[in-house]
Amino acid sequence: MKKNKIKDLKSLTQYIEELENKELQLQHQLNHNWQFFKSDFGGILRTSILHKTKEEGRSSFVYWLLKIPEFNTTVGRTAERLTVKLENLLVKWIDKIAE
Repeated sequence: MKKNKIKDLKSLTQYIEELENKELQLQHQLNHNWQFFKSDFGGILRTSILHKTKEEGRSSFVYWLLKIPEFNTTVGRTAERLTVKLENLLVKWIDKIAE
């Protein structure tokens, strides 16, 4: 922005019009970018999440999830609980058959 661009009321009015035109252009560009983002959100999300797995030669989303320590321990605990419940069900089922 140049200094002393505004010298009188006419130049002030012209400068305000330029700023308003620039505002309209920015609003149009922002709207266009927002529409593009909304239309391609799924692709952007997939690329963001799966980018690292493709670099590593793994394209499996499950592989990526299992590399997260918190998720891995949660899955391990859940599998352990399910195994215990399955074992209890099998014992009850065998007891019923044995009777």
